[in-house]
Amino acid sequence: MFFKLAISNVKKSIKDYLVYFLTLSLSVCIFYIFNAIDSQEVMLNISSSQKEILELLSVSIGYVSIFISVVLGFLMVYANKFLIKRRKKELGLYLTLGMNRGTVSRMLILETFIIGLFSLGTGLLVGIFASQALSVVTAKLFEANLKAFVFIFSKGAFLKTICYFSIIYIIIMIFNTMTISKCKLIELIYSGKKNERLRVKRIGVSVILFILAVMSLGVAYYLILENGLMRINEQFICSIVLGIVGTLLFFVSLGGFLIRLVETSKSVYFKGLNLFVLRQLNHKINTAFVSMSVICIMLFLTIAGLASGFSVARAFNGELETLTPFDATFEAYSAYKGELGLKEGIQASLEKTGFPFKELVKESSELILYRTEVTWEDLLGDIEELAAMEAWEYTKEQPFYVMSATDYNKALEMQGLSPIELKEDEFVMNCNYGQTKPYLKQFLINKGQLTMNGKLLKAATKEVLTTTYENQNMAMNVGTLIVPDQFVEGGDIYIRILNVNYPGNAQEQEKLFNTAIYKLYPTSEGRPYSLLMTRIGIYENSAGLSAMVTYLTIYIGMVFLLACAAILALQQLSEAADNSERYELLRKLGAEEGMVNKALFMQISIYFIMPLVLAVIHSIVGLKVGSDVISIFGGYELTNNLFLAAAVILVVYGGYFIATYMSSKNIIRAKR
Repeated sequence: MFFKLAISNVKKSIKDYLVYFLTLSLSVCIFYIFNAIDSQEVMLNISSSQKEILELLSVSIGYVSIFISVVLGFLMVYANKFLIKRRKKELGLYLTLGMNRGTVSRMLILETFIIGLFSLGTGLLVGIFASQALSVVTAKLFEANLKAFVFIFSKGAFLKTICYFSIIYIIIMIFNTMTISKCKLIELIYSGKKNERLRVKRIGVSVILFILAVMSLGVAYYLILENGLMRINEQFICSIVLGIVGTLLFFVSLGGFLIRLVETSKSVYFKGLNLFVLRQLNHKINTAFVSMSVICIMLFLTIAGLASGFSVARAFNGELETLTPFDATFEAYSAYKGELGLKEGIQASLEKTGFPFKELVKESSELILYRTEVTWEDLLGDIEELAAMEAWEYTKEQPFYVMSATDYNKALEMQGLSPIELKEDEFVMNCNYGQTKPYLKQFLINKGQLTMNGKLLKAATKEVLTTTYENQNMAMNVGTLIVPDQFVEGGDIYIRILNVNYPGNAQEQEKLFNTAIYKLYPTSEGRPYSLLMTRIGIYENSAGLSAMVTYLTIYIGMVFLLACAAILALQQLSEAADNSERYELLRKLGAEEGMVNKALFMQISIYFIMPLVLAVIHSIVGLKVGSDVISIFGGYELTNNLFLAAAVILVVYGGYFIATYMSSKNIIRAKR
């Protein structure tokens, strides 16, 4: 009898609160899929460096999963709280009929166990099959080929999912037991008639608070736009605090402000059931403004995270063809064990130690960067915008690095580009770093001349050249002066660069090249270079880093989005159940079924849309500020990424909205 009663309650819960069970199952599914990424290696043709990145991704996801499990734990406890609240009258009836609290608690524990087992099994089953499709996505992100299909089952992800969610379900069981033990019988019986305390009672106060909310958010937006994300100072902290306070005040005052706003148009206020809808919203928002504020902030993080995460991922790969014009680049600088190559030349030092240079290299060119007395302040010291930056105090005293026109033309020739020609009193500027390029262009237009070695040099062109003269994993050439050869003769050598191209097939030659290098120099000791960057290695590392950023962004974003949508859905389902008698009263007063359904639709729509609208506004400001950081990694394409993020949100958030409306309609219809 006891077991049958528990089974009956679970069936009833599934029927009435399908959103809850879907949320549990989806949480398990997402958790398994992302924790099973490491097992996809068996299906991918990837290099050893990409395997290391895949392992690092797996470890990173493992750490992130601890945070995710906490978020999901709060979500499930929160969702369970609504279910228990809805069933308090039922539980009070069990106690009235003679069932003791221990028996009721054991019944709830059994129900939680059945629900947990069902959702865990469903989520794992869907997750195991869905993870097979993720292999295709992983292969694309790593730019790798798929081997023959192998059905993947990750034992580690399977056991981790069971372990984490079992702990969550145990916490839910403890929560339910404590709820029953603390509640008085009279509270359980009359819980449906107990209203939540209204936080703001006067409409006028709501209007004032709404104005304060808009002012707080406006100041927060101004401060963060002016300060940016690169400087963590008092202004940055103040913008964050004002943003949070403004968001809270917005939802505290939203219900009353909407009423005051609509009251200005009597034809709208008294049309249909608008008055009923606004009063319902005013009550619910005022008693749930904290959760709505948290949901809004989480949606903001989801939108900004998805859009900027995709942007960073694309930026890593977007300019690689331009940034890797050579098969390999050696760098030697004194700061890190490159003294020998810096002094004697990298190629000469390699050949001296027995490296088969002529066999493995088709063509090469060695370039030199020099230090000079020309500083950044000499070039850009009159730009006021730079003077306001904290980093400028250090940067302005640093030397501006110089390369001879002959060396620069060597790099151009290897890329099949036309050489530059400079007169004895001319220079050109080369830069591909997005942050400094505008300032250098401003210097060329406004001044266009500098003094070097006691002689005046004029700019040969007002344009900043963007030639890549060495392999780079991102555009980081902050600026290089290209001058006639006589200006660097006998100068202070800062970096030597050796660019090489392989003969024949690049993939095969890369293996031979790396084998020969690491045979001669198994460690960093004694090698005549500080850094070796190959085109294939950069592509592989960039693809791996792109995959890591993309997966972590999607993982956290999907969980946050799921949590937001689920909480809103559960609140509205609970609201529909609590107010079913009010909807029945509307019917008795003559409201048609269509009007009642429309009122329900409007209430749920506003409840779902308002946090999303404010989150979108936050995201627009946040992404504008974040674009400066993302541009460091390369190109920044916002529009396409916003559409992609919007599509994800539309599917998940919109799906929960539709499910909530349909379930709520069934609840108020069932109470007729």
